[in-house]
Amino acid sequence: MASAPPRVADDPPAPVSSPARDRAVEEVDRVFRIVKEELGVLVKTSTPTTKLIAGALACSFVAHLLLGRWTAPVLALVPEKTVPRVWNVITSGFYEMNALSFAVDVLGVLYLGRLLEPIWGTAEFVRFVAVAQCSVGVAAFATMYALYVCTRSQFFLFAQFGGFHGVLVALTVALRQQLPEERVPLPPPLGAALRLRNKHLPGAYLVAAGVWSVANGAKHHHIGLWLFAAYGALAGWCYLRYFQRVRRSRRGDAAAAGEAGGARPSDGDDVAFGDDREEFEFAAQFPDACAPAVRFVTDPIHALVFGGKPRGWSALAAAPPTLESAESAARSPDEPPTENAESAAETETRRARAARGARLLEERLETGARANGKPRASDERGALRVNEL
Repeated sequence: MASAPPRVADDPPAPVSSPARDRAVEEVDRVFRIVKEELGVLVKTSTPTTKLIAGALACSFVAHLLLGRWTAPVLALVPEKTVPRVWNVITSGFYEMNALSFAVDVLGVLYLGRLLEPIWGTAEFVRFVAVAQCSVGVAAFATMYALYVCTRSQFFLFAQFGGFHGVLVALTVALRQQLPEERVPLPPPLGAALRLRNKHLPGAYLVAAGVWSVANGAKHHHIGLWLFAAYGALAGWCYLRYFQRVRRSRRGDAAAAGEAGGARPSDGDDVAFGDDREEFEFAAQFPDACAPAVRFVTDPIHALVFGGKPRGWSALAAAPPTLESAESAARSPDEPPTENAESAAETETRRARAARGARLLEERLETGARANGKPRASDERGALRVNEL
């Protein structure tokens, strides 16, 4: 008796869409859409200088992918080749060798540059980047060579690393000085969970760089990443604390740090160097629990080098009144104003016009942004300041 043919199973029914899965897909699409919009706004509002730096980083990363065998020994920081190739203490900061660090560096410089360059001016911004990278490159080379001398391990002598990490951390320190309480515009899930502010960026970057280095076995470029980050934070703080020019008008209005670096101070301005406010001391860069111990070590050094005298923002705030301000205070209300007083009045009038023009421009930009459904212009520009006429 012949056996019956096997029964062919019916086609499985089409899967029924689940409401939970549909909501998850919609949420993912929404997040990607928001990220795309934020990236578009970031690129559009970035300054030409930061776009130029980002373009240089992109070119170096492509060159490493295609010609890394030949370009890395010349452009990356290799302690054994730094002498006589001294230029790699500078070029190493703009030579990217890792995809993740490349993405972080490009996004970071676009975000930080669009906030800091309008405050400082292009000249001071470029000066800060150059000083930070030179300091980071020299310090990293000296550290790796010292480790080789102490351990006699060729691991440190032939290490090969690079990246914009040092300058990026230095810029986060500068942003902590200028806009410490501003929220970092992260994508919705991260932004809601972390609630990062600008004052948290230097510490968060250093911790992430250290964890990344250890998790990857502390290989050559990962050691360099953490050294670049650590020395970048220190170099940025030292420059802002002691060397950046600060100006203050003798009529009493204080200018932000770095504005004197982009414009020549007028005869009515006092100039000092550095930011010696208590909230920007070295101990203030650490968590509150660590601050007393750090202050115990750093305060004697600061007093020994500078004698405990105010030399930056505090020096300008404590500056004695000038002869012009004393004469103005002593002048009778019925006495006709002098030529100096008239020039001061004209200056105040021009400043008021500039402030009014800035407000009108800001209102016009915000109106256009709301009409196009974009973020407010004031949020995009951070602490945009108007140059005095």
